[in-house]
Amino acid sequence: MNNSKQIFFSTIELFSALTEQQTAKIASHFHLQIRARNELLFLEGDKCQAFYIVSAGRVRLYEASLNGKEQTLLIKHPRDFFDVAALIDNLPHPLSAVTMSDVRLYTTSKTEMLHLVRQYPAIAEKLMPYMSRMLRQLDALVGDLSFNGVAARLGRLILEHVNAEGVTTPNGIYLPWGLTHREIALLIGTAREVVSRLLHQLEDEGVIKSNRGQLIIKNLPRLQKETHLQH
Repeated sequence: MNNSKQIFFSTIELFSALTEQQTAKIASHFHLQIRARNELLFLEGDKCQAFYIVSAGRVRLYEASLNGKEQTLLIKHPRDFFDVAALIDNLPHPLSAVTMSDVRLYTTSKTEMLHLVRQYPAIAEKLMPYMSRMLRQLDALVGDLSFNGVAARLGRLILEHVNAEGVTTPNGIYLPWGLTHREIALLIGTAREVVSRLLHQLEDEGVIKSNRGQLIIKNLPRLQKETHLQH
């Protein structure tokens, strides 16, 4: 096994309580997959057959209605893992998964992952707080969709990405946004045209600057204030 793979696995929260030797052994059970943008990984209701860890790129987890309307619930970034729910309860996937970019995934079979969880109880102990965070995140999303306006939801989405991956520069906070207007619309439960209008409005007001999938947050206090006021 190459050293870079072992180093990567040592940074995964799920394995953080294990020794270097244990982490190396676990990593040997995972195999690299490279998937293209917009490639479907599995559909809601499919039998769970694998466990995934994102090495590079992003994966979108979503629900689809009978008429084909989608609602994005979670986005998985590098070092995130899924699908924990189907792994634990032995039921089909509760959500669908599709790549948002070219993606590198480390995967192992569901059977193998369950064996590793039983062999290393420290992994199971990490799953509980992870599931708690996911439930809180989904609860916040439900509240957001139920009670907040579209502008507030867009502001909250931008702020979440700022907190996760924003980089302070002399020109403002740089955000490697990488989301299309359609993807943003799916995340906040609205139409693409509404997203375009709101982003243009924020840019006209000097709050953000957008350029080819990247954002510069020019006025963070204003964005925070407007998002709060719309709650």
